[in-house]
Amino acid sequence: MTDLDLSGLAVVLEDSPIGVSISRRRDGIIVFANHTFTELIGVPRRQVLGSSARHYFVDDQQRAAVVKHLKRYGSVDHAEVQFRHADGSPFWTLLTIRESVYGGEPVNLAWVYDITERKTAEDRLQLAAKVVETANEGIMITGADCTIEAVNTAFTRITGFAPEEAIGQRPRLLKSGRHDGEFYRDMWRAINESGKWQGEVWNRRKSGEVYVEWLSIASVRDVQGAVSHLVGVFTDITSRKEDEEQVWRQANFDALTGLPNRSLFLDRLSQEVRAARRDQNRFALMFIDLDGFKAVNDSFGHTVGDLLLQEAAARLLATVRSSDTVARLSGDEFVVILHDIDGEDEVGVVASKMVGRLAESFDLDGHSTGIHASVGIALFPDDADDAAELVRLADRAMYTVKGSGKNNFSFHRLPERLVYPLDA
Repeated sequence: MTDLDLSGLAVVLEDSPIGVSISRRRDGIIVFANHTFTELIGVPRRQVLGSSARHYFVDDQQRAAVVKHLKRYGSVDHAEVQFRHADGSPFWTLLTIRESVYGGEPVNLAWVYDITERKTAEDRLQLAAKVVETANEGIMITGADCTIEAVNTAFTRITGFAPEEAIGQRPRLLKSGRHDGEFYRDMWRAINESGKWQGEVWNRRKSGEVYVEWLSIASVRDVQGAVSHLVGVFTDITSRKEDEEQVWRQANFDALTGLPNRSLFLDRLSQEVRAARRDQNRFALMFIDLDGFKAVNDSFGHTVGDLLLQEAAARLLATVRSSDTVARLSGDEFVVILHDIDGEDEVGVVASKMVGRLAESFDLDGHSTGIHASVGIALFPDDADDAAELVRLADRAMYTVKGSGKNNFSFHRLPERLVYPLDA
């Protein structure tokens, strides 16, 4: 090895942005250090010169590994080693060492480059990666063109798609078909305008099963401000939605017949009044009481009585449109809202059909029995323009029918007009 002549290199080494030191191999004493090296460790040059190189290593195991590698190969290339500042705080360096001769004595020529910021950034990235991988929420990262670039374990657990099946695809891989184009246009409008969106999305697993997720999407921008990535974080809320649906149905639907109960009926009636006022439409409210139900219940028991109520509900549903509402108030009382009617004649046809169908014989668990129905009708806005008054008038019209022989229907305003013949 050629003896180092620092007379020519001193200026170059002194101005180097990389820390440079020279230490004797026999005892590790530093005989040269440039200003970058002394600034890195925070020790004046006069104190560095004559000190031991090993003093600036934080970890003896790292130092021993460097020495072992140097003895075996005669050099060290880009070893990541922690050095210490004057106050004892550690910092990461990229260390390169070459054997040389200085003043006729073997020395180690070392280049020390501060990589603390890079290591900190790497540590943060590794931490972020661990957080993403261990998160309970599914995470999907796409490029600006929406091509999937990364997914986590929870993504696979929720969707059933392995990383190799998802990466390179687009999010439509999960599309269920439950949402229309307007839904996605609104989503992308929000992302483009504010950089984020969140809401419920119905998607499809690899198995074909449809599920609902709560999804948050955020855009990531580069240093120039352009969108570089999109990050989607989602949670499977299918079970929660099913529980909510069950609770809602229990609160709003009759357990026996499956029809809306009193609470939901009153809500729909209020909505119907508001819509009819806004659109200047007419609708009819019908009260139905099953005459003879108590006798069936007393004679054959509650099981048969329940079967009769279920069958009566089915017959009522069969007489109206899907847009109309059939509800059970309590016991053997039912109500019907006929939406958007032209006039009394149209309502009379439906009411006549109801009375006729309910008068037909019921075959219930081997018991053949019969009942009749009394139907009272009030029209909006002809008879009343608010929900409470409509209910009162339809109920009164129903009692008019019961007092006139039952098995018939009556409009509130024309109680004498029983258009369904009693002897039919």
